[in-house]
Amino acid sequence: MRERINPAAPPLRLRSALELGEWVGRELPPGVWTSVTQDDVARFVALTGDGNRIHAADATGSDEPGARRPVVPGQLLLALIPGLLQALYTVEAGYGVVAGLRAVRFRIPVHPGDEFRLRARILRVRQHPVFVQVETDCLLELANGRRAVTSQRTDLFYPD
Repeated sequence: MRERINPAAPPLRLRSALELGEWVGRELPPGVWTSVTQDDVARFVALTGDGNRIHAADATGSDEPGARRPVVPGQLLLALIPGLLQALYTVEAGYGVVAGLRAVRFRIPVHPGDEFRLRARILRVRQHPVFVQVETDCLLELANGRRAVTSQRTDLFYPD
């Protein structure tokens, strides 16, 4: 994965996930632009055993102009979101776990080399007796402004 530096938006550093309550209904500063290489795709495909030809470097078996470009697996893009989200904010105390993913939509294909970034909006922060629940709306946005992947996630943050 390749990442461009974005010095204008350092990650938020929070002592507790409860501090995300200040962001409910608001979008966090957008993440850095990044991309996935064909080598990243090949490693992911080898790991998962996904044999779909659309992910291969020779997706159509043709070098003709207008031939289809390989497509980054949607599951690979979805797997990148936790790290991209951690680049937007970090909670210093305790640890977090993903409790759920909802409304996952792969809206348009992403090709190796396409630049994208995470845009995230905090939907809800709720204190429970043992953990803090954070619900986030996530969007992988392409450099051309189009929405590639959308999802909602629930993370649970536990104290040390």
